[in-house]
Amino acid sequence: MAQPNVGLSGGNDRDLEFEPIANGVDFLASAITHLHDADTPRSLKYAVLHLLASIEILVKVRLQREGFEHVFDDPYVADEHKLRLGKFRSVSLDTAITRLAKVADINFSKDDRKALSALGDERNKLQHYGSTSSQDGVTSRAVAALDVLSQFIHNHLIPNAPQPEIAHLKDAERLIREAITTIEAVYDARIARITPELDAWHGIVIHCPACLHLAWTWEADDQQSRCRLCDRRWFEIDGEHVAEEYAESVLGESRYLAVRERTEWSVADCLECGVEALVRVQTRSAPRHLPTTICFHCGFRTADRLGSCGHCGRTISDPDASCCEQCWDEIVAKD
Repeated sequence: MAQPNVGLSGGNDRDLEFEPIANGVDFLASAITHLHDADTPRSLKYAVLHLLASIEILVKVRLQREGFEHVFDDPYVADEHKLRLGKFRSVSLDTAITRLAKVADINFSKDDRKALSALGDERNKLQHYGSTSSQDGVTSRAVAALDVLSQFIHNHLIPNAPQPEIAHLKDAERLIREAITTIEAVYDARIARITPELDAWHGIVIHCPACLHLAWTWEADDQQSRCRLCDRRWFEIDGEHVAEEYAESVLGESRYLAVRERTEWSVADCLECGVEALVRVQTRSAPRHLPTTICFHCGFRTADRLGSCGHCGRTISDPDASCCEQCWDEIVAKD
């Protein structure tokens, strides 16, 4: 495990010196230690904080190989003296990833960015508001981010790395590999335990927005409708909020970005109740597709394709129609 380079510097002063790679791997080791002890809120908190710190440092290490100015928030004020002293505003992780694509042709996939963004959201909640996420939810997000980091280290940090950095990077790969193996073994055992419950469920089984696993036995207005893995009791929460949380956590969408940048937002008004709680979901029987549409408010469910009105955007039952009945009546009335 990488250790800080601690040395005496005149008199009784002690200098703590961390090279960026050693610092990043040290944060990684701390995150994994806390992740293994994730049965306490404090450990969960530091697992997230330290893992994201590790990822940010290691991504910026790769970016800095393209020129130290790229790690400055404003590259035009880049100064090596300020860099050595650490007295500068650094780029955010999101900006660093964008710059890597431009200057080094290193591209993170949509799923990779989604995994890192989910961990970042968890960090923000912990720092500013206090997270209400379950242990399973935090662990799932951490494992997804660890996998992204492992691929990044292997494909983009180890190649052409300075010799002194290689031992640290190999250590990081080992830490991640062992952590994921241990966590997945625990998860597999728990899934084996709840599989009979999932098999016997009379409704559908969908992803739980809290822990992200296909373990939510869903049925509207059923008090047994809950996640069998993390025990989140979704029937106690308003359907509109559940639909939004499903879209953001499971589908990786954002209502804010949908409004600001016109990105995709999958939550729509229900045909039956009119409440904005209708979402296409993945099910345990078809985990790689979105074959079922459900309303988290009233329980409406269909496997049929649906359409949307080209005038008002309202969900309609005919996928080939371009206009809902209300808008058609208004058009006819105007004529």
